[in-house]
Amino acid sequence: MSQSQLPPISHVLETCLYVRDVSESAKFYKSVFGREPFQVTPRIAGFALGQTTLLLFQLGLTAEDFVFESGTIPGHGPTEPLLSRLLDKSGDDFAADTAKPSLKQHFCFAVSDPSHIDVWETHLRDLNVKILGLVQWERGGKSVYFADPDGHVGEVGSRGIWAHY
Repeated sequence: MSQSQLPPISHVLETCLYVRDVSESAKFYKSVFGREPFQVTPRIAGFALGQTTLLLFQLGLTAEDFVFESGTIPGHGPTEPLLSRLLDKSGDDFAADTAKPSLKQHFCFAVSDPSHIDVWETHLRDLNVKILGLVQWERGGKSVYFADPDGHVGEVGSRGIWAHY
């Protein structure tokens, strides 16, 4: 089969973050997004966000294959010794200290209009979320970058960042 015969990809369905405490991270993102997660267990929390899904996975609980009646989800996430360092609870808040071990994953959620970024920046500041940066892109788009409790780098970005968005 040639690539031209492949069905087109429409969008990224899931964005996955590995977190030290699913419950705490779910509270953080519930506050940020102003919506309830559709699932919270000790292993995973999930948020429906437009056409995508934010999944928060508990560090250390995804390494093994997850086998159930209808199939198998392959194990994923950091491996040893990185996992042990990430789970080390001797430090405080990851977002406050970049010297602590962190995956520092980056992700971006889309909004349609550049003016919406100012609203998101204000919202994040009102929640005392650490703002890491602001960008006015040459194509007219805007972004606000923030830190989550695990030190991941979140972004809310508007149209005008990329040629295709």
